[in-house]
Amino acid sequence: MKKRKLSIIFILTIMTGMISCSPKIVGTWTINKFENGTPSEQGYSLSNIGTITFHKNGSGEKNINYSVLGTSHTDLFPFKWTAADAAITIVGDSTEFSKTWIIISNKRNYQQWKSTSGNTIQVLELKKN
Repeated sequence: MKKRKLSIIFILTIMTGMISCSPKIVGTWTINKFENGTPSEQGYSLSNIGTITFHKNGSGEKNINYSVLGTSHTDLFPFKWTAADAAITIVGDSTEFSKTWIIISNKRNYQQWKSTSGNTIQVLELKKN
């Protein structure tokens, strides 16, 4: 009886550990802010440009629409994603969002990411729906 009780406790502990390791990123997020600029030039900052959804199986979809200097950008493409300790990589059609992002803030309902390409710095702020 004691062995069975210990076995059940062990199994529950393992299951709890597996559940708690699930990425916080899974779900649909509103892109509250998207900033793009360089240290030497003024860039742009856009608010509420769409949503991005991350599925547990490593796939996702973007529903992003914004306009900069009269040029419209639409990103409705699916993607694959992987997450590591302090980074998330989005792989898909060639868009501004397909790259590795450094996770600056990783909370249950709020994420802030940063990425650099040459001297261009991009920042994303996400809020969970």
